[in-house]
Amino acid sequence: MSSYPWEHDAFKHMLEGVTRQHFFEEFHENKSLHSLHDDPKRYSDLLSIDRIDEVIANSELPPEALRMARSEPSITRSNYTFSNGNIDRGAVVRHYQQGATIILPQLHLADEVLAHFCRALEKIFSTHVQTNIYLTPPNNKGFDTHYDDHDVFVMQISGKKNWKLYRKPIENPYRGENFKPNVHEAGEVIEEFVLNAGDCVYIPRGLMHDASTIGDEASLHVTVGMIVKSWADLMLEALSEVALRKPEFRRSLPPGFAEEDYDIEQSREYFNRLVDDFKAEANFDEVFELFVDQFVRTRGPDFRGGVSSAQTEIKSESRFQRRSNSQALLRSGEDSDLIIVCGGGDVHFDGTALDGVEAALSGNPFGVGDFSSLEEADAVECIKKLLAFGVIEKNSSS
Repeated sequence: MSSYPWEHDAFKHMLEGVTRQHFFEEFHENKSLHSLHDDPKRYSDLLSIDRIDEVIANSELPPEALRMARSEPSITRSNYTFSNGNIDRGAVVRHYQQGATIILPQLHLADEVLAHFCRALEKIFSTHVQTNIYLTPPNNKGFDTHYDDHDVFVMQISGKKNWKLYRKPIENPYRGENFKPNVHEAGEVIEEFVLNAGDCVYIPRGLMHDASTIGDEASLHVTVGMIVKSWADLMLEALSEVALRKPEFRRSLPPGFAEEDYDIEQSREYFNRLVDDFKAEANFDEVFELFVDQFVRTRGPDFRGGVSSAQTEIKSESRFQRRSNSQALLRSGEDSDLIIVCGGGDVHFDGTALDGVEAALSGNPFGVGDFSSLEEADAVECIKKLLAFGVIEKNSSS
């Protein structure tokens, strides 16, 4: 079992001094929050410049795993890649020496610590969490003023940056509703501050901002991105479900509807009837449960220790518990079967394993004896299956 300082409350570790309730009521999707911690080593267990050096020098580093940016002069992908698209590591280091920012998108997919941190936040926010890493040389700037199409938490690992926040040209932009420099003007600075090592800032999507490294030390920060599902997504899914049951929604638009002399009155009446039918037919509970199950199934499972423990004998006194921050739901299947919905898919059990499965998901230590309706050999197989799919791990005190 891991023992990171953020293991049991990643939110508090990221934003000390504000409760979850206060954050969600006042700041979430509304306004920025700058959290000072006066602890330069607060996030040091997440990442380091030495780790970035190791990734660039020794990892496989596929083309999509690294980008570079520089405000002035600008830098293009061709400046740091070979003709076949592969990363030119020497060019990366050279351009970094000349002021370009190194960006490692989605590093949590390749880094166990960052992946674990993302899972801890996903448990709290019920949304996909990703990381982008930014290493900027001293006295340089990677990006001009812009906004992001998703909420971000910026955790300063080392060095420091001067941040400027502006206005919101778009309230809660859609995913993909990107910043357009010739359309969205920053306006006046509404807030300016220095983010030191160990500090964090929350920036809701749509809020324009920029940041520049200050001082003689390179700036390394982790940007934690929250990729949410919106009410619009839920409504669209509900409409799709209604359309599957109601053929009126699947009829084509009237022939000639684009003609200049088309009389739209009948179409308006038909549309309004469909709106009334949708209101009457839409099943919130069904669609909401679908979203819950889809979210849990698409979480990155944690399989650490699965192979190494495969040959370890499970005894009657062995104790296990649900893996920290794991996402898992108990559902009923056909013929009284049980289904654990979890990252990577569904795990099936016979209905007679109910008491043991419930004990496994409770978060409390459990063992073979909790499967009271099963023979010991069958209970052991259930525990092995739970271990294999990353739902549980061996209890540290056993």
